[in-house]
Amino acid sequence: MNRTLRITFALLLVAGVAVHLWISSRVGLAMVAVGLVVHLAAALAGRRWLARSRSR
Repeated sequence: MNRTLRITFALLLVAGVAVHLWISSRVGLAMVAVGLVVHLAAALAGRRWLARSRSR
């Protein structure tokens, strides 16, 4: 399970970077930076949630 989550996270991270690079060609760089910060915050919150659910 842990390995599957790590692989999934890595794939999502690569896909997210690709999408952000594509979007940056369409919108301003400031909006891309905001989107990246929001996505990283969501990833951090998800990681914390997973850590809490594993410790129970």
